[in-house]
This record gives sequence, structure tokens and C-alpha cells, in this order.
Amino acid sequence: MRSAPPQTRTAKLQRDIFATRLKARDMTSETSDATFESYRVAASDGFALGVSRVGRVGDARGVVVVNCAMAVPQRFYRAYASELAQAGYCVVTYDYRGVGESRPLPLAGFQATARQWAERDARAVLHHARELARDRPVLTVGHSFGGQLAGIIDEARDVQGALMVGAQLGYVRHFSPAMRARMLFGFRLSFPALDKIWGYVPGRFGLGEDLPSGVVEEWARWCLSPGYLLDHVPEARRRFAHFDKPTLFYSFTDDQYAPSAAVAALTQALIDAPLTHRRFAPGELDAAHVGHFGFFRPERRELWIESVRFFDAIVEGRPSPLRSRLPSDLEIGTEDVLMDLEYGRA
Repeated sequence: MRSAPPQTRTAKLQRDIFATRLKARDMTSETSDATFESYRVAASDGFALGVSRVGRVGDARGVVVVNCAMAVPQRFYRAYASELAQAGYCVVTYDYRGVGESRPLPLAGFQATARQWAERDARAVLHHARELARDRPVLTVGHSFGGQLAGIIDEARDVQGALMVGAQLGYVRHFSPAMRARMLFGFRLSFPALDKIWGYVPGRFGLGEDLPSGVVEEWARWCLSPGYLLDHVPEARRRFAHFDKPTLFYSFTDDQYAPSAAVAALTQALIDAPLTHRRFAPGELDAAHVGHFGFFRPERRELWIESVRFFDAIVEGRPSPLRSRLPSDLEIGTEDVLMDLEYGRA
């Protein structure tokens, strides 16, 4: 008897594993912080995404969707989601296909791309959030890649406001020489080699979470292009330019994954957004290090409170109570200006 094609076997195994997980999990449990529920939402192509909801829906001030960074599972955002829930918001987190609770087993050979994460997964979860919200505001949090969704799907604009953290357009030349060397080594040598061995790129070799091969391949193409995703995603420049919702943007001077030039490339693309950019050096927060992930750790609760004030102002129809603060390290040099002129961003 001829065996089923690999993708069919993978899909069947995915369904079986999802069913087992759901039977084993208490679907509505109380945490010490807020009501927590884990369930599935179908992506636009029917793929079952692992989704969690923190906070009660009925009396929520609004619904907040957390769009994860690349290779970061939704569980990383649980503490921040609980903070928002205590402030009266219903918070929806989810994993992109191939990651965390949306990971099929085996992952080897699983087909996924970064654009599918946006066009199929994020789009479906935003639609789900609008259904939960009914006539209440929908807001988004975009960490790193999650902030880039504004240039990939039109639906990212169908919100009342956005928080972006460590988001950027990550062309390799925006990074320090050491980081650039690491990226080039990974994209051109180590990641392809690991893919040949494992059938995916294991996170323990520097990414954090295991990633499908197609996601890493597409990410590499973007990073090696001067315009990053602008050079590969049709209408991306228009979508960024037309994103006109109040946006609170956090970046940090010690974030090696979002250096100043890469951050500036994205914030300059958001030409219509009422943008409040809060950029900090670690010492200004009495911290030794913040980096790419520190905002979402409990030690940075003072910034969580700021973000709640920003969301509250949107819900109540008030101007943002926060003001931009930009240290000199975000200044754009001659090389960046020439690059913008060459690629039509100036």
C-alpha cells in the first residue's frame, strides 16, 4: 500500500496532537492574575492556531491582540497580558504556525513563511478579536516582527491604536559589524546546513524557538535587501504610509536586534501615524540591560503602566498623555539618507 504524502501525514498528526492537547488542558482556569483560556482559531486556510485569552470579555474596555516577535512563543507575553487584563482589557495572544502551541509534530518539512504568518495567521486572529470586541475598541501590540505586520496586511490598520516594541526594518547594513557578521554567517551557512540536517532550523542554535525552514529563508531574503520587506512584499510601502492610527513606539539603545538605523527605517515609513516614540537607554530605567526582550519582563512594569495609560486614552477618546523622547543615537547619518534616496524612501 502506498503511504500518504508527507504533508498529509503531517496534517493528520497535527490534528491528533491538537486533539490530545485540548483534552488534557483545563480550558478555563483561573490564574493568580486573571481569567485564562486556551483554545484554537482557524487561520484563513484552515490551519489550527494555538490562541490564549487573558481577562474577561464581557466587561472588557477593549480587546488587545499581541503579535509576537519572530521565534518568540506567546507564553513569553503572559505577564504583560495579565497586567493589561488587570487594567480592564481582554488580551488575545497566539502563536504563528510552526511555533509554540501552533507547532505541528514533526516540524521537519512543514511548509510556512513569514508572509503566511501575517496574511493567514495574524489576519485570522485580528478578525477573531473584532468578533470578541463587538462595538469595543481593538488594539494591537507588535513586538519586532509583530510591528512589521502593518506593512504586510491591510487589516493591521483596522484597529483603534497600536503599541510597537523593538520593531524595525532589519537590513543587515543597519546592524553593528559584529551583529552583521553573525547574521550573514547564519543566513548563508549555518541555517541552510541545519535545515539540511533537521528539516527545520532548531532554535537552540541561536534563534530561540525552532522555526520552519521557509520562514528563515524568507527572513534571510528580507534582511539581505536594502529595503527589507519593502523590496519583497507588494504594497508594503503604501500600507506603512497609510497606517494612521495612534501608535506608541518603544525602542532601547542596547537592543542589538533593533539598532537605531533599523528602527528609524520603520518609523520613517509610518508617515501618517500619530507616533509617540519613547526611546530609552538602560540607565534611564535604572537597569543594566533592557535589550530586545526586556520591555515584556516584570522589571519594566513602569513602562507597562505607561502603555496602559496610552490605551486608556485611546479608549476614552483623549490625546495620548505621553510625549516622544529621542536620544541623539537615533540621528540619521549621510549613508542612511543616500540609501533612502536610492530606494525611494526620502
